[in-house]
Amino acid sequence: MSRSAEKLIDQIKKDISEGRLNPGDQLEEAILSQQFKVSRTPVREAIRSLVHAGILETRARKGAFVRRLTAKELLDLFELAAELEAMASKLAANCLTADGMQALKNALFDCEEAASGLNVERYGEANLNFHRTIHNASANIWLVQQLKQIELHINPYRTMPYGVPSRIGKSMNEHAAISQAILAGHGAEARDQMYDHMMLQGKRIPSLLQALETHRNDH
Repeated sequence: MSRSAEKLIDQIKKDISEGRLNPGDQLEEAILSQQFKVSRTPVREAIRSLVHAGILETRARKGAFVRRLTAKELLDLFELAAELEAMASKLAANCLTADGMQALKNALFDCEEAASGLNVERYGEANLNFHRTIHNASANIWLVQQLKQIELHINPYRTMPYGVPSRIGKSMNEHAAISQAILAGHGAEARDQMYDHMMLQGKRIPSLLQALETHRNDH
C-alpha cells in the first residue's frame, strides 16, 4: 500500500473517531483528492481498505459512506467495550501514578465544566478524553490498542444519549463515582462502576437509532 493511502486511512479514521465524520456521511473521491493533494489512485486504495475493515461501505453509483452500524452491532460493541473499559479502570486504580492521578482529576474537571453549561458538543469531547485518560492510566499497552480499535466504531454514537434531557448530569455523576473509586485505589469498585456506566450508555443507543431512522423515513 502506498504511503499516501496510509496517510489517508489514518486521517479518515481520526475524523471518524473524533466526530468530524459521522455514520452515513459520504466521502467523495474528488474532494479527498484535492484535500490531500494526491491523485485518485491512493484515494481509491484507502477507500477499498476501509471498506474491507468495515469502517466504510459503498453504494451502487453513489460512492463510499461512513458505515452505519445496526442496533445489534452497536450493543455488541458496547458490551465488549464495557468489559475492556472496566478492566482498564481496575488496572488504573491498582497502578495509578502521580501523573495519572493529576490527568484524571483534570479530565473530570473538564467534564464538570462542560456539564455545568449543558454543552453537548464540549461534553462529548470531554467524555472521550476522560475515558482515554483511564485507558492510559491502566498502563497496559495491549488493552489501550484494543480500546482504540473499538473507539473507531462506537465514538460517532457516544454523544447520542447526551441529547436526552438529564443524561449529561447523570453521566457526570457516573464519571465522578468512577474517578473516586480509581483515586481511592478501589479496583473492584472502579471496575463495576465503569461497566455499569458503559452498559447504561450502550442500551440507550439502539432506541435512539430507531427513532432517528423513523424520523428519516417520515421525511
